[in-house]
Amino acid sequence: MKFYQLPISERRKMLLQNGIKLNHVDDDLLSELDLLSENVIGKLTLPLSVLQTAIVNGQSFQVPMATEESSVVAAANHGLNIFNQNGGVSAKSERTGIWGQLVFEVAEFSLAEFEAKKPDYLKLVNEEFASLVKHGGGVRQIIAEVKTDLLFLRVLVDPAESMGANRTNTILEFLGQKISQDFTIEKLYAILSNYPSQYTCAKVSLAFASLTKTKDEKIGEKIAQKIVLLSKIGQEDPYRAVTNNKGIMNGVDAILLATGNDFRAVEAACHQAASLSGSYQSLSNWRIEDNKLVGEIKLPLAIGVVGGSIKSRSDVQVAYRILRQVTASELAEIIAAVGLANNLAALLAISTVGIQKGHMSLQIRNVLKNLTATDEEKNSVKELMQKQKRYSETDAKKFLQEIREENN
Repeated sequence: MKFYQLPISERRKMLLQNGIKLNHVDDDLLSELDLLSENVIGKLTLPLSVLQTAIVNGQSFQVPMATEESSVVAAANHGLNIFNQNGGVSAKSERTGIWGQLVFEVAEFSLAEFEAKKPDYLKLVNEEFASLVKHGGGVRQIIAEVKTDLLFLRVLVDPAESMGANRTNTILEFLGQKISQDFTIEKLYAILSNYPSQYTCAKVSLAFASLTKTKDEKIGEKIAQKIVLLSKIGQEDPYRAVTNNKGIMNGVDAILLATGNDFRAVEAACHQAASLSGSYQSLSNWRIEDNKLVGEIKLPLAIGVVGGSIKSRSDVQVAYRILRQVTASELAEIIAAVGLANNLAALLAISTVGIQKGHMSLQIRNVLKNLTATDEEKNSVKELMQKQKRYSETDAKKFLQEIREENN
């Protein structure tokens, strides 16, 4: 039998026989995981964190995040706290649909004849997929173009509350077969496109004083001016833009992972959206308007709250219990709000203490958690780590040894 055909216990046994030590995983969990993927031999665990308050469109949400990087959660929490002080985030999600692509090889083809039949195809496919229409979705549009003996069809599918990848691919196959028969042409491919769609916009307006712990408006205004400058650089310099966008995606991906959504598809769409102008730019924009710092973000978020593996994963269902009953639009708006919050936190760090100082504070905290020492010893180790700017676990153990030797 091939490896993927073996029972999961046999796969694990083969690895063990090859000298690979595996962690224990509950048999029931292994069986559950084996239904989700191929060649499964174990599990990889991510921490599930929660942001306690995100005010979006006047509603308060608790937000799940799955990430191994504590600074991502801390940054989102910091940014959201500032947003909440200013009334929260206003957001709008346009769930018009996701694009599928059909391509046929054609020698001679009458585009006019196809356009005449297009209403019939729309009616036919929506009758065939009546269950999707019943849930508020369906095929909305078909756009045809002939280029160098190829017929390109773009099909806009409204997936209702699901992300819609599998349903869209099924619809495309159905349409492709019917069009091939009607026009006697050969289908080259039929597949979902991750081209940006399902855009969500989020916006905040922040008082200068809320940008600083001291609530000093003049200091806050200077910080705001630096953030605006960083934003301008991000629109003009791709080296800055890609790092700015990575910080945004830190928060976005963590929620996508927690909610069982395809973070890879969203990443691809977001980076394409960042390049639509012809050069790679920041996904966020910050400006000063009416003596306030105004931030906006526009993200393509083809996501869902049903379908895929969402219902079949018990870990993902915890995330939805945290969120409570959210629609796909509401979840997209929450995600955009958190992405903007992570962005603000990063820009604030760069504008004030510097990004490294914030990261190292969290690094010290994580190292001290695993240090076998008294609270007093940990405080002394922390002071030495900060003073000497040495942040590794090895450094912490060395400082602890020095402290104990000195005390003895």
